[in-house]
Amino acid sequence: MGDNLIEYLINLSVFIPIVLILIVVSIKLSKVNIETNKKNNYISILEKTNLNKDTSILVLKTGDEGFVIISSPSHTEKIKKLSKDEILLIENSKISMRTDLNKINIKKLASKFDTRKNRDGEFE
Repeated sequence: MGDNLIEYLINLSVFIPIVLILIVVSIKLSKVNIETNKKNNYISILEKTNLNKDTSILVLKTGDEGFVIISSPSHTEKIKKLSKDEILLIENSKISMRTDLNKINIKKLASKFDTRKNRDGEFE
């Protein structure tokens, strides 16, 4: 009985770390694969704006071409074909918007709108 318990504990202490390491490695590899698949997509949605509950306008990039499409559950229609320059302009504006949002000091903004401060600027 004692030998079985010791053998069980040894197996447990050896195989659980191995299984955990395999789980971590597989998660890291799957994240890398997902990110590379997103970059290599032939079709990507640059913008999406909902007009109402069911209808939306999409800006699609397919390879080097771009399209403005209106989509509803019953109908999809191409409104305009975009040039390469227009696509680059949209992509660059999205990148600059992301960098602008990263520059915002959230703590400073939060302190401006914090209602818990008294007149001396101290928290109550």
